[in-house]
Amino acid sequence: MKERKSGLRNESSKTKRIGLFQRITAALLLPLIIIYKKVSSTFLPNLSLFWHINEGIEEIMADYVHQEMTRNWILVYLRLFLLIVIKDVFLSFVSFLNKSKNLMDS
Repeated sequence: MKERKSGLRNESSKTKRIGLFQRITAALLLPLIIIYKKVSSTFLPNLSLFWHINEGIEEIMADYVHQEMTRNWILVYLRLFLLIVIKDVFLSFVSFLNKSKNLMDS
């Protein structure tokens, strides 16, 4: 991992760990999507994608929203929204593949 050239030389290990985790989740998305062909196994790539989105937005909130209470409420609503979207994406995959399977059987 490259060292930052900014004024954040004394960044915590948590910040470094989050940055590493963001890179790992971003790098794993394409292989997970390619490997998993079944509907039941699309949950892991979707979870990885939305976890990556959550971590990125948390980092942006930490940089730009300075009121801790406001930042925490935004993150709670974001996580709730992402859980709803994960459910909808997974269910749409299931219904799409069931429809396509029924059309192929006809």
